[in-house]
Amino acid sequence: MSIEGELTLRLAWDGRRVRSVAVRSTRPFAAPRVLIGRTPAAAGAMAPLLFSICAQAQGVAAAGAAEAATGATPTAPTQAARRNVVQLETIQEYLWRILIDWPKAMGHAPLLEPVAAARRHIVPVLAKVAPIARRIDGAGAPEAGTVPRALAAALADIASRHVYGNSPEAWLALTEAGSVGAWANGAQTLPARMLGELIADAAELGRSDVALMPGARREALLASVVPALRDTPDFAQAPRWGGAAVETGTLARMHAHPLVAAFRARFGNAVPTRMAARLVELAALLGGLGDECADEVASPWSQAFSLEGGEGLGAVQTARGLLLHFVRVAGNRVADYRIVAPTEWNFHPQGPLVRGLVGLVANDAATLARRARLAVQALDPCVACGVEVAHA
Repeated sequence: MSIEGELTLRLAWDGRRVRSVAVRSTRPFAAPRVLIGRTPAAAGAMAPLLFSICAQAQGVAAAGAAEAATGATPTAPTQAARRNVVQLETIQEYLWRILIDWPKAMGHAPLLEPVAAARRHIVPVLAKVAPIARRIDGAGAPEAGTVPRALAAALADIASRHVYGNSPEAWLALTEAGSVGAWANGAQTLPARMLGELIADAAELGRSDVALMPGARREALLASVVPALRDTPDFAQAPRWGGAAVETGTLARMHAHPLVAAFRARFGNAVPTRMAARLVELAALLGGLGDECADEVASPWSQAFSLEGGEGLGAVQTARGLLLHFVRVAGNRVADYRIVAPTEWNFHPQGPLVRGLVGLVANDAATLARRARLAVQALDPCVACGVEVAHA
């Protein structure tokens, strides 16, 4: 078992239909307790070391929370560096999911080399930009946090050849589900073929009526999340937005895009729609990478703000959804530290995965397990997730 724990999805199946779904977690929610008693700077530096997944986002959220709790103000270069490292990490994660994990889940050979090539371009830049993103003293030269144009061009070229079959910008010009269906049927790339297979064979797989997370701006978080986060000890294990389970991630962020809206109208919040939203967001990120004027209408990729009584909240959007770091400082020492990961939103007992799989029809256990793994992949947990089928 991983030090970060794992999830097990248990499906109660009567031979035709899933009657109930249970998610068992071994995730160590007590991990942030090791940060209590440290200085804010030390806690901010150590927090990302507790996790191997989304380490850049964890570092940005930790730095922002510590900064907000102590009243420090980040410089514009620091803010730009934070946005850039989170977006670079998201692009890297998306390419891995689309070209490696998605093919494996659907029985195709993964495309390893394009992902490796993207990593070779991204890793050296992250090594330069990440130290600026994690500082909490507001220091950093303006140029240190920028993304080279050559990197943006290289990543767009990889995506053009292996994901879209044309430029990301041209692909984004498709504004109807039917247009993307035609693109998928053309099967110029492996992702196109896989999306076509999903539309043909599992159009409403994992369809959920769970609400999408609203834009995670300050006022919304203060009203709908912070009170429960502060006062409910187990909030991180089963977070709620305004008392209700919600879906976080790329579909929540991109639901208003015309193409994603068309998929939602046709298939609902189902696996093909989530996969299409991932393709849309990847193209949008590639087009705006390093653009300091990039639009962040729904919610910024990285933000942090001070609360009352020496408290700070770091809120970062990741490939999997909203990540929160909450810290309370007293006497220049961390008195409380809590982390709410995207996985706990989406794999909530009343969340989109569970609600989307109850009632799923399958004539044999192998088909059921395969379809359940596709639903899991579409919501992308940050730890391993096993699937068990039990006869109800």
